[in-house]
Amino acid sequence: MPIDAVANIAMKRNVSRIYDSIVVTKNNKFLGIVTVMDLLIASINVRVKRASEASPLTGLPGNWAVQSIIFDTIKATEPFSVIYLDLDNFKAYNDAYGFSNGDLMITAVSKAMKANCDENDFLGHIGGDDFVIIAKRTNVISLCEEIIKSFESLIRPLYLIEDWERGYIVSKNRNGFVENFPITTLSIAVITNKDGDYQSVEQLSKTIALTKKKCKLKSGNAIEVANSPSI
Repeated sequence: MPIDAVANIAMKRNVSRIYDSIVVTKNNKFLGIVTVMDLLIASINVRVKRASEASPLTGLPGNWAVQSIIFDTIKATEPFSVIYLDLDNFKAYNDAYGFSNGDLMITAVSKAMKANCDENDFLGHIGGDDFVIIAKRTNVISLCEEIIKSFESLIRPLYLIEDWERGYIVSKNRNGFVENFPITTLSIAVITNKDGDYQSVEQLSKTIALTKKKCKLKSGNAIEVANSPSI
């Protein structure tokens, strides 16, 4: 059980028992005793670390928290989905409309996630235009579809009317040549344990990489699901 959860449970005990020590076990074997003071200090340190790493733009937890949650999720036996989201054609938009609008585009992703996710879902901002959702269920396709709908609605005001209506913007590519770039869309890679458990973070990361690659081959807003681990 996460430190924060244990601390919350401890502080909900009867006043006369709030500061009783906590017995720590693993597989029903005694490991030791933790004082409530030590527990609260550890909880505060975890929260401080999370806050210091959280994205100043979206307020979502950063990479450290993401990796920690993924590690704990793999160890558990419950159904889960890891949902990776990133933007397509974002650099072209950023170059054409400026960094301030680019920040609004990034914020739109986080708003779309917050508007559609359950309160028990973990939402993280890995960095740049990369986001992650960790849900304790495997049926998340409808969630992804709703996030895409919300995202499209949120970013429409970020485009000039003529750019939105024709479906692309005119900007320079990495070689400096003028090119037409499609409207920014979302690529969503979904990894679940529906058809098999993941034995390590490395195995999960490999599956994520392959799924993201397949998703990027699709045009427009796209969802790609991997139900079983890659070898």
